Amino acid sequence: MLQASVSPANVSFPALRPNATFFNLRRQSSSFPISLPLMLPRSFTAKAFIDLKGGKGMSTFHEVELKVRDYELDQYGVVNNAVYANYCQHGRHELLERIGISCDGVARTSNSLALSELSLKFLGPLRSGDKFVVKVRISDSSGARIYFEHFIFKLPKEEPILEAKATAVWLDNNYRPVRIPPKFRSKFVQFLRLEEPS
Repeated sequence: MLQASVSPANVSFPALRPNATFFNLRRQSSSFPISLPLMLPRSFTAKAFIDLKGGKGMSTFHEVELKVRDYELDQYGVVNNAVYANYCQHGRHELLERIGISCDGVARTSNSLALSELSLKFLGPLRSGDKFVVKVRISDSSGARIYFEHFIFKLPKEEPILEAKATAVWLDNNYRPVRIPPKFRSKFVQFLRLEEPS
């Protein structure tokens, strides 16, 4: 029987034959610059919540209001966990459109903006007919990556439902990470300058 020993730093498998080679599956530390609390206060104010060092991200959130549809429910009568990823994607796409970047426009350049990581923390359920708001912002960026933060709150009392972090990576036509082209990076910079409070 093949057994694996797991430690926090790495995963190793015993060799089945004397000269077998195995890969080191060491997980890199999270690339997100901040950690968020488990629960958010009911009176959530985006501007005072997180102060990012270096001013690389947005200080406010883009908001999209949605309503739960019956086909999004699981057998327990609540929104299926996988559907929350769609809600976050919808919020990201709306934010990118507000910035002036469409996914179709990126694809026409033979590049793509692909999701490489998505982490969801479920805080409460949504049910059929519930109205909710998806709040999303760019929290940071690097040469080839954009980091997003998402929150979902049930309306009207803004009860916390979900916290999520996502990393999108800019890829060339061979699906290799590349620097975000200047044409698109300038749109991010211009948007962030306009978005800053005076």
